[in-house]
Amino acid sequence: MSFKRGIWNGDFLRALEALAQQDGWWKDVLADPSLIIGVRDDYLNIYWQGQSIFKVSFKGGKVAASTHEKYLLNPDLKDQISLVEGKFAFGEAEPRMLTRDYEGAATLAKLKRAASLYSGQEKEGVHEIATSNPSVVDVEIAINASGIPDIKRNLPRMDLANFEMTANGVDLVFWEAKTFSNRELENGKIVDQIKDYRTVIDLHQTEIDKSYRCVAENLADMARWSNDRRSVAAAIRAVKGGAKLNVNSANVGLLVYDYTADQSDRKDKSGKTLKERVTESLAEVGVGQERIKFKGTPRGLTI
Repeated sequence: MSFKRGIWNGDFLRALEALAQQDGWWKDVLADPSLIIGVRDDYLNIYWQGQSIFKVSFKGGKVAASTHEKYLLNPDLKDQISLVEGKFAFGEAEPRMLTRDYEGAATLAKLKRAASLYSGQEKEGVHEIATSNPSVVDVEIAINASGIPDIKRNLPRMDLANFEMTANGVDLVFWEAKTFSNRELENGKIVDQIKDYRTVIDLHQTEIDKSYRCVAENLADMARWSNDRRSVAAAIRAVKGGAKLNVNSANVGLLVYDYTADQSDRKDKSGKTLKERVTESLAEVGVGQERIKFKGTPRGLTI
């Protein structure tokens, strides 16, 4: 199967629910809605600004968590370290250079600060959009394009997926996010990228539908375990309850942010703004204006 999402292992789900009742990192994650829980193929990624600060899996009948070593470097370090005869004299600084123990929400906050050092404008924007739109069900979405003619195997990941209530059920909408200064908006690569996304979505509709039905159930369960610290949008509840989920390649859109009014109004030699040029280019591949959103800041960008 080229695309699979969801925690299908009942033992894993029960272990996560039990762990949520105990003080510790998982209870803290659930209580922090600024963190994004990315449901994968029987494992989780916990995201902060595009960085996975925890990978959560099920091993030997127990919930197992890991983090990248770079997030354990103390982000609060400020002092100078002397270089003496070819060796760094760490002295009293050495014991506090690494986060060695998980000591509650303060440690989680420290991991987030460390992860922020590896983020950037685009990822920060995606995080802001995802955490302010409760209908978002996924981030960093990769669909295997191996063996599909004229599409690169390493097709870039789509940034966001959300559920959208309609008169005919719930639409699954995928979004690509770009900062205004991203060259791909000008050189045509964004058009090719969205065309490729639409092709792979068409080829994997059944897998995508099955996956996101499971994800909806998982997210609803986690919201319940969080004692309502995490909210679940009506569209997610609807899919969990059996509503029709519409997986259609037409539902791929573009989000553009991080620009000033002067940048937005700037026109090229033909008298067109960047938004006008991008809208025209995407219209040629069937992307309607309702799936193209420009906003100076990602804050308050509604999808």
